[in-house]
Amino acid sequence: MRNICKWIGLLSIAVTFILPPAFFTGQISLETMKQGLLIATLVWFGTSVFWIGRKSPEQPDGDPIL
Repeated sequence: MRNICKWIGLLSIAVTFILPPAFFTGQISLETMKQGLLIATLVWFGTSVFWIGRKSPEQPDGDPIL
């Protein structure tokens, strides 16, 4: 679950970088950009609490591949 939340969060950050240039080039409207940025921000904050600041699971003793 942690990796899924991480990828969803990173995808939402990517959306926040893609939407403004799309607006300035005329591909999307201002309202679409605002709604997209709001949704991407909410998704980021919703998923980041599950993986930012948490330690990775400890490796068991012995073989590092396990």
